[in-house]
Amino acid sequence: MVAGIGVTLLVIAAVTLPPRPAAPETQTANLSDAEALTIVAHDMRGSDSAARVMSEGRTRFDDGTWYINVGGAHLHFTQRNRIVVAEDPPAVQLQYSPSSTPDAAPPQ
Repeated sequence: MVAGIGVTLLVIAAVTLPPRPAAPETQTANLSDAEALTIVAHDMRGSDSAARVMSEGRTRFDDGTWYINVGGAHLHFTQRNRIVVAEDPPAVQLQYSPSSTPDAAPPQ
């Protein structure tokens, strides 16, 4: 009788426990390499920096995050939020450096 109650409690516990969570799925890239470079280039403050990102940038996608390398500068953004983050001082310098040529000539 005691064994029957124990087995019953064990079955009830097994049925009412939440299921084991599934392993998180890895994300696949929804952007092309060129699109990822365009997102990063758009966040550059100067046109020279944007052109450098488009011409020299190398992309890598890893589980929902795009990593962009331009020379010694490293930037990344998540595929979901698309907020470009500079990872090191060369990336900050690249992102915030103004253009070397003015966009418009001053009035005379």
